This record gives sequence, structure tokens and C-alpha cells, in this order.
Amino acid sequence: MKNDFYTVASFEYTAEAQVMKGKFMSHGIEVFLKDEHTIDVDPLVSHAIGGVKLQVHLQDKEAAIELYNELREYEVDRRGSRIICSACGGNRVLVAPPRKNLLYLLFPFFEPKRYLCNDCGEIFKQETN
Repeated sequence: MKNDFYTVASFEYTAEAQVMKGKFMSHGIEVFLKDEHTIDVDPLVSHAIGGVKLQVHLQDKEAAIELYNELREYEVDRRGSRIICSACGGNRVLVAPPRKNLLYLLFPFFEPKRYLCNDCGEIFKQETN
């Protein structure tokens, strides 16, 4: 068997990756954690090396992505309800990555929080009620 792997997700801490690994293994998907021991030795390098990578064999890629999308935690509002996408009405919403604008890179606290719909890919701001 070839050692071709696909990185499903990366985590800042090993504990988060271990929990997800256990969930994948319980569904019969073999998982490998790359850089796990490096971050255990020095947690401060996590951002520099991209965190602990949860990897699966290429043949398990589609099943792993589907399972990860079911298991991941999505954003909720102040009341604890999932945020709803303004475009498609889906509730699998994540925090959108920051913009590469120089102003927002220098002063990230000026950028309003934006969300990314995992279903349709729409980036939007949450409407306040």
C-alpha cells in the first residue's frame, strides 16, 4: 500500500486531534496524526508548523471529509442557536478567514466578524436582532 495521505484538518492542540481521531477510528477510518509529538514537546510551535494534522489514506478521503463535516462544531449565536446562512438557509456556518487587506492585517480588531457557510460557500455578516 502506498503512503499517500490527505490532510482532513489541523488542530492547534494534540488533545483536539486525539478526540477527532477517536471518532474517525470508531467509524472505521484509519487516521494518522502528523506533527503530534513535535507539538507535545513544544506547544508554542503549533502555529509555526501548522498544528497537528489529521491525515487519512487517499482512498478514505471522501468518507473522511463527509464525517468531519458532520462532527465539526459550527458557530452559534449568543442564545446558543446555530447561525443561519443568509444565502441558502443552511446552519453549517464557520468563522470566515480574515481578509488580506493591509488595514485588517495591522489592526485585526477593526474587521467585523464574518461567517462562511460550509454548504454554499457564501461569506456574510450576521444580522443582529
